[in-house]
Amino acid sequence: MNPGTPHSKELSHIEHYEIIDCIGRGGMGIVYRARDTTLNRHVAIKCLRSELCEQHSRERFKREALLLAKLNHPYIVQIYDFIETPEQLALVMELVDGRNLKLHLREHICSLSQRLLWLTQIAQGLAVAHDAGIIHRDLKAENILINSRGDAKISDLGIAKSQDFNATLTEHVAGSYSSMSPEQAMGEELDFRSDLFSFGIMAYQLLCNAHPFGDTDNKLQLMQRIISHPAISPSKHNPSLTNDISELLGQLLSKNPASRPANTHWLAAQLEKLTQSEFNSPGCADDTQTLSLPKQQVQSTTSVISNSGISSSGLGNPGLSNSGFFSREKNSTLEHPTFRENSGMQKAFSYKQTISNYIRVNSVTVILASLTLLMLLGAGLWHWQPKQPHYVAVLPPTLLSVDMQSSQQALVKGAVYDAIQQSIIQLDGYYLIPQNEIADISTTNTRDSVEALRSATAADELITTEIQCKVEACNITLSRLTAEGKEKARLRVQSTKTVDVLTDNYVSVATTVQNSIAGMYSEILSTGITKINEQDYATFLTINNEYREKGASQRLLDQLGKIKQESKKLPAIQTLYTDIALDLHNATKNQDYLLELEKYLGSNLTRGGEVAYLYNYFYFLIAKNDFENGEKTIEKIRHLNASSSSIYELQAYEMIAKRDFQSATELYKKSLESKRTANSLFLIAKSYWYSGNNANAAIYLNESLAMSPNYYKGHNLLGLISLVNGDTELAANSFKQVLMRKPDDITNLNNLGLCYLLMKQYGEAFELFDRASRLAPKDTLYLLNKADAKNLAGEAVESQMLYQKTLDLMEIDDKNNITQRNKAQALAHLHQFSEALTTLKNIEKNDPQNIETIYTAALVHTLAKNNASAILNISTALKNGMNKVWFS
Repeated sequence: MNPGTPHSKELSHIEHYEIIDCIGRGGMGIVYRARDTTLNRHVAIKCLRSELCEQHSRERFKREALLLAKLNHPYIVQIYDFIETPEQLALVMELVDGRNLKLHLREHICSLSQRLLWLTQIAQGLAVAHDAGIIHRDLKAENILINSRGDAKISDLGIAKSQDFNATLTEHVAGSYSSMSPEQAMGEELDFRSDLFSFGIMAYQLLCNAHPFGDTDNKLQLMQRIISHPAISPSKHNPSLTNDISELLGQLLSKNPASRPANTHWLAAQLEKLTQSEFNSPGCADDTQTLSLPKQQVQSTTSVISNSGISSSGLGNPGLSNSGFFSREKNSTLEHPTFRENSGMQKAFSYKQTISNYIRVNSVTVILASLTLLMLLGAGLWHWQPKQPHYVAVLPPTLLSVDMQSSQQALVKGAVYDAIQQSIIQLDGYYLIPQNEIADISTTNTRDSVEALRSATAADELITTEIQCKVEACNITLSRLTAEGKEKARLRVQSTKTVDVLTDNYVSVATTVQNSIAGMYSEILSTGITKINEQDYATFLTINNEYREKGASQRLLDQLGKIKQESKKLPAIQTLYTDIALDLHNATKNQDYLLELEKYLGSNLTRGGEVAYLYNYFYFLIAKNDFENGEKTIEKIRHLNASSSSIYELQAYEMIAKRDFQSATELYKKSLESKRTANSLFLIAKSYWYSGNNANAAIYLNESLAMSPNYYKGHNLLGLISLVNGDTELAANSFKQVLMRKPDDITNLNNLGLCYLLMKQYGEAFELFDRASRLAPKDTLYLLNKADAKNLAGEAVESQMLYQKTLDLMEIDDKNNITQRNKAQALAHLHQFSEALTTLKNIEKNDPQNIETIYTAALVHTLAKNNASAILNISTALKNGMNKVWFS
């Protein structure tokens, strides 16, 4: 059997496939029509040419098989089998009964709606290929097959490349010159966005009856136009195209890959909308003109592969949007534990970014006046620069009332705030800046505060809300502000909406507000709020408000768990339960919280809430150190159209949990490239702080605070860095600013107490430790610090009682490193040195590199008068950046 010989037509069988005839020849192989004698179906078989059966060619052919085997989609030609013998390699594939798109259009007159439908199908198939790490590299009408049912199928993936293969393109530029991207024409490294440019050329040809860079037989001239010339306005060839279609073509044909759509799923979704709007007939119509593609030699084919060869390029990371996640701060002064990012309701309100993170394409409308204007203005006014994603900051509502109880005010504000955020996350191309990021930067709606917030978050739009209430009714005014000017330096009111609501039904309040937001953005929005009963919704709002103000508690978790099962499936409620459960687990290390959360998440996955569920499940997995399934969950989120920046931040969060701080830092820096905000700078500073690089942490932190001087978490981290460096005065001022915002923040009460302790203001230190201890009576850290304050003040009896109380409070089976360090110090102060040293030995075995472990060792050995060991640990701590003030 030798398919490369002149007598290849004599080939009768390949294994259990009966050869019928030869239907195509390509650069690497010959394609046969055959019959599968086992399954009794017709297939296409592509055989590698005999003259190419050297080892490197065989490997390339195998790679093609592996690539194609990853894909299973109705709009991609399917691979069935792979045959390998010493003499032959072959792919067995789906046989498409039809013609390629170029030939089909020459023989049929097809409507605009039919052409848009084909483009939608092609984009959907291409998105699946891109998800698998494959780029086509030769996307054109000749490589799209139209089957007997009229569906489009992508063929000829023979020069595609897996993301995992590191070969490079050499000596030639692969792909057809008339459909290649600028970067492909210049022989540069490619990613999926190169396919989007080629898709744009094909779409332009289907919709405009011309090539976007001019029809010419001169190959070099056309390639030069693709590289350096702007595309011709589509209105020049087809004035009837809507603005939405023209804008989409403009994005696809952008010279800069970063300006093309953020991912292929988004492209498919926009085309589907355009198709639905344009669709006037189910098939081809006789009132439309044929497509006239550039003049090239027409090759008749019914094969699934033509002109194939395999070359390589990398698949990049889709998405331009910055996800805005950040992590919860430490629960003890110098500990670097695993913290769960995206705390509070932030995940529920920001998960829409994983669904659509690029531009908004409105519903297709054809307005005669606009069309006439476009025809008059022509190509000169057609803008090829793509729209950027719009980042929306929703400020907390302000409320003025007469004779309304404060608890009722909080519920009204909560319902309005929840409804606005639930609305924004449904808008295509609009990204909701997380609620906690807003709260950390600003708490007022003054003009200066709004401007500062816009600057710190790089928001394109802001929504403010003013509520005026009497006992039974409220008047709600919603304002949509947009940033304008060359540097987006000024805000203007784009639209306002005023509605009246009754205050006895919070579901109704939320629904009314959501309908108002839909009107302001000319969208039809769906809501899960109407599926929840009034009592459950009020419970959710009450718990959410208290959690925001006071943090997690067992009581809040119990109350949330008592709401009805159907209500629990609302993504916002699911996320709130996850946040509270994980906060409690982080604080107590009690595994029961993870068991309860696993049970809760397992029973509340519903259609429409998949994205929120995956984020919640990811944080649960990382909390239980299940990194393998955590990575799998990240991939599921990626396939649901997550932006590259959100994926980077999830990966960085996992790296922090693994204590791979260097990798986390690099991932956060990649995310920063999408959008530079106070929060994104803070994330990098935090990862440097975790790694012990206080100098670099301070650089990014100072830039973050310069952008947002009132940034709560920034001041918290600045205080921690200053405290470790021994600058107790600066640290104290930072923690005071934090406590001005959150007077009952236990962690920062303790941090400020440590500053006073190091400044030898023992009375003030004790008062702060005592406040923290009363807020968290079962936490041994604050008791230990109270004992230290009394001890350093010379009150030996009181300190010994507190050290003993610290030990009594500890659970015997608590193996947490923080608790064990507290235990070792308390034992040493009680002169129980044997037990203290045994405890220390276990800590050093489990967590030897932690700076607090080293400090604890120095303290225990000093009290035990093991001077040599004490000096060694003090020296190690100093070398690792701990200031000498801690040992004074």
